[in-house]
Formats: sequence, structure tokens, C-alpha cells
Amino acid sequence: MSGGNQMVMQTKQYDSPVQSKRVEFIYLSQEDCIKAGALDMKGTLAAIQTSFELHGKNEIIQPAKPVIRWGAPETEETRGRIMSMPSYIGGDLDVAGLKWIPSMPENPKKLGQPRASAIIILADPHNGFPLAIMDGTIVSAMRTGAATGVAAKYLANPDSEVVGIIGSSIQARTQLMALMNAMEHIKKVKVYSTTKENAVKFANDMTEELGVEVVYVPSAEEAIRDSDIVVTATMSTYPYVKGEWLKDGAFHSEISFWDTAPQELAHYDRIIVDDFGQVKHHGVDVSFRAVQEGIIQEKDVVNLGNIMMSNAVGRENPKQKILFNPIGMSIHDVSEAYRIYQNAKEQGIGQILPLWDHPHWL
Repeated sequence: MSGGNQMVMQTKQYDSPVQSKRVEFIYLSQEDCIKAGALDMKGTLAAIQTSFELHGKNEIIQPAKPVIRWGAPETEETRGRIMSMPSYIGGDLDVAGLKWIPSMPENPKKLGQPRASAIIILADPHNGFPLAIMDGTIVSAMRTGAATGVAAKYLANPDSEVVGIIGSSIQARTQLMALMNAMEHIKKVKVYSTTKENAVKFANDMTEELGVEVVYVPSAEEAIRDSDIVVTATMSTYPYVKGEWLKDGAFHSEISFWDTAPQELAHYDRIIVDDFGQVKHHGVDVSFRAVQEGIIQEKDVVNLGNIMMSNAVGRENPKQKILFNPIGMSIHDVSEAYRIYQNAKEQGIGQILPLWDHPHWL
């Protein structure tokens, strides 16, 4: 259950305490995570599917995530932010974790480093001891793409052939990776970015990597018009998307914050999020701002997990325009990180480190 509500965990039965008091965890660098399958989008999609389902079943605990920001919400796209994202996932996973993720937009230009960097801690929820401390940067990028892929399976028309992407960054890459794995009939991808050379390079790289035709187009409007699936994944600080550009039946995943103005949501038939409680807490996503401004009603915003569990209605006909506006959930990070951790354990990847050999105080 989301929003900090409590749930009862089944208690594991443990043997009597063993002689050793040593507590160990696995450390996984980014390179270790890659060796353990972090770039396997099919695996990521399965992990995110599971966490969405458990969310729909209320078998999770996911407190509102604290955000460190230096100013108003819109400064996140310029000055940056740091988020702390804890959660517990029940079901067969039964694992707790936390992602610490700074996002600093100037890093690529100033430092030649990624905008986002993350660390994930996984823990046994019954004794509290760490299972793993690991790079979360690739996990975060992959699970964000996979969220759109899972949403598209449920909300896009199954015969979708044309994708329009605004943005050419890492997020655009993982969004397309996920869509190509989740949807069977994609034949063409249009990409637009304010930096043409980046978009052209993205088009060339993705054509070669994914075996689909990816072409640069000179405007956001051209990328959106006539596309069955639209993804907006930018660092824009101003809105530019017009709802009227979307064709009947289009599925639009807006994973950034400011690309679409609240008034444009009047053009959509359904508004779907991952967790509206989390969306409200963050206070930035367009679905929340549209509710605040009275353009849509909160009762009309639906969590995807509820649709997946048949507790809410998703797409009702092929002509509906549907917006998916996820905030990003910690349970996705924990579910995907746990998949990688299990792979690493099985394959002997990573470094085993002690928390202590014997606790100094009891």
C-alpha cells in the first residue's frame, strides 16, 4: 500500500542464532550490475510488471519520498535535486530498500558525468540487515523506461506502429528499448530534440541497436502528429506539447515535468499515473497541477496497478487519447535491484563486505 500506510508482513521463521555474529552484504559496482543483467530490458520489464501488480494488490509500503531542492519545484530542471526513495515490496519478493538519487542537470556539461547518479540499499525486512549496496544509476534509467513499456502494454493500442519521441538522452534510449520489447508492431520511430546533432546521433545509434527505423524530424509537432505512441522525455522548463497534435487513439507517456501544460489535459480521455499519492506529494507533475487548476478531477486520475488488477478501467476503445504521467516509484527500483542482486549472488558477481565481524554494542 502506498503513501506510508502500514501492512502486516508475514514473519519468517529463523533457526536459533548461529555462533558467528558477522554480518555481510554484497557490494555491486555499475560494472557488476551490468554483468548481472542490468541492461536486460526483458528482465527489467518483468520486474516492473511484478511491482506494478503488487502495488495494485496493496502489498507494498511506500512512504512519500523526501526531496532536497534549492528553490521552487521548477528549479529541479536547472539547479537539480536529491531524492530519497524507500519502500518495502511483499509477495514473493519480500524485500526492503532505498534509492538515493541526486539529479544535477549541469553534470554532463561541467563534469562530463551523468546528470543522475544513484545508490541503492537492499535490506532483509525481518532483521534489517543489508543484503546489498549497489549502483542504482542504470537501475533507475532502465526501470523508468520499463514503466512506460508496461503501461503501453495496457494502455496503447496493440497494433501501434509509429512512435514519436521528444528528447534524445539516456531516458529516451531506455524508453525506446522498453517499447520495442513490449510492443510487437513498431515499425518507425520519429525523434526530435532541440539539439539536432544529438537527435541525429540517437536516431543512428538506435536504428543500429534495435533494428528499427529511427529518423530525426525537425519539430516536436512533427514527432507527435500521426504517432501511435508519444514519449516526452526532456529537461524542458516550459510547455510545448499541444493536445490537439495527438491523433485519435494515441498513448502519450510524459516522464518529464513541464513538457505539457495543465490545460492541455482537457484533450485526453484518460489520465493514468503510477501512484497519485506520490504525485501529489511531489507537487510537480502535470496531472497534479491539472487537478489543482480544476481542469480535471482527482477521481478521474487512475493508478496503473489498479487497472492491471482489474480494479479500474483502462482503455475502453481504440480512439481514446491516454496520458500516462508517472512520478517514478521506489518499488520499481527495489524490484529491479533485487533481480540484479539475485543474479549476482547466483553468478558470484560483486564483492562481499562485512558490516561487522562482531557488534561493538548490543
